Amino acid sequence: MDPDGSTRRALEVAIDRAGLFRSIEQAQRDGGHGASSSSPHAHRHLEGLEAHLASIIRFRGGPITLAEFMQECLTHPEFGYYMHRDVFGERGDFVTSPEVSQAFGELMGAWAAWTWESMGKPSTVRIVELGPGRGTLMADLLRGTKNLREFTDAVAVHMVDVSPANRKAQREALKCGPARETDAENGDNELSRGKNPRRRGLGEVRVPSNPMTIRGGSDGEEASSGGSTREELGLDTVDVGVSGINGAVVEWHETMDAVPPGPTIVIAHEFFDAMPVHQFTRTERGWCERLVAISGDVAKGRGGSSSIGDESSRDGDESSRAFEMVLSPGLTPAGALMVPRRLEGVDASRRDGLRQLEISPRSLAIWERIAARLEEHGGAAIAIDYGEEGPLGDTLQAIRDHEFVDVLTDPGRADLSAYVDFGAMRRVIETRKNSGVECYGPVTQRDLLFGLGIGQWLEKMVEKCATEKEVDKLIAGCERLVSGEQGALGEGGRTEGAGKGAGMGFRYKALAMVSKGLGKPAGF
Repeated sequence: MDPDGSTRRALEVAIDRAGLFRSIEQAQRDGGHGASSSSPHAHRHLEGLEAHLASIIRFRGGPITLAEFMQECLTHPEFGYYMHRDVFGERGDFVTSPEVSQAFGELMGAWAAWTWESMGKPSTVRIVELGPGRGTLMADLLRGTKNLREFTDAVAVHMVDVSPANRKAQREALKCGPARETDAENGDNELSRGKNPRRRGLGEVRVPSNPMTIRGGSDGEEASSGGSTREELGLDTVDVGVSGINGAVVEWHETMDAVPPGPTIVIAHEFFDAMPVHQFTRTERGWCERLVAISGDVAKGRGGSSSIGDESSRDGDESSRAFEMVLSPGLTPAGALMVPRRLEGVDASRRDGLRQLEISPRSLAIWERIAARLEEHGGAAIAIDYGEEGPLGDTLQAIRDHEFVDVLTDPGRADLSAYVDFGAMRRVIETRKNSGVECYGPVTQRDLLFGLGIGQWLEKMVEKCATEKEVDKLIAGCERLVSGEQGALGEGGRTEGAGKGAGMGFRYKALAMVSKGLGKPAGF
């Protein structure tokens, strides 16, 4: 829709620039230009993800958005943080609630079973977990509900994860055995040959419209510009197995669009905090976007941006980094679209006092896609993450070995995450036209778990303990899940307490979305 109210056709085009970036990287290596000559890194070649990011910046002719930087750092196929190693647990970089205590996953199982009953006990329900990590939550969910035979018989598990390393760990956690060397597209495995009646054939997976299309033609039909394969669209089931925990069929996907239709329960635990964010700073020029540039390029006058100055190096030594944070010269297209939408409905005094703003458009888009699925097929979704009502300022943080580190140093070697703006997620549902879903929350993780019966769960489990050591471990885990202090955001929006013992009860919150008519979900 144009500003004058007229409608134009929307053209979506996808371009694979990987080859171009690699050509630039190779030219930089051959010519010895790994960084700007004014950069402290001019004396050495950039390698790995640093070289890749530098090539993108040079290809663009200027800085990239913080969202692009974050996306490459986390999910680049070769150098991405999540792609090829185990980053979870005490031996990794951070600990999640399911790793702290089995109570978390088992209570999520209770929540899922209660939700399934409120849905009318459909014969098949798709339990979808977004970003399942090691698979610990789902393993505990299946284990905790395995005696609920009617529910277990209805469950089909769908794990959505782009990381091959994570998928391997998830197979082990769910006791699915080693991955089969099979052709997933042809369905060449025992499940697709009909040995399990609950397994849908891959041919039945719904294929959404080709994104390479022109929509809204004169005849109202889509005009295809052709070519995209199921694999390119992320619609293939990339792995499949049967859980040795309760016999449920488990499928792995790279996108939620690959999950077949049907009644659905979505669990997103520490998923949305990893979604890329854009950051904006209010200046005399209006809302300027924070961008990532090669160190020294701004001083040399490249890209038309201005250096943020001391603020960009508050987490580390600026001279040790290949990149720096800069401000756009004015309002960017992203800012023109996102800032007014996020500030709509915000109290005027709060809005006028904002100097920084952080927005994750991908989080909002995914939440809306989940809403569309629930409207069509029925079900519920729960997002549990560290976050606040919002609007939020600068909450982006990097964690490595349970300690905060500089966001821009050693890209791809630290976890990048930002507080979830639950207020923005709720608002996109509340303002949705003719919405068939309702949002509840956010509530603190403490209130959620107490509402689901963590106290009763602990009493029951203590009775089964053989030693005082086992009792102490159970109690310590549950206390960590529900303890902590309010006021989790530190100076400038930064979080406090990345250490191994930080309480999670107040920092973590839960937002639920259900099909209209299901009523308030358990724990809310």
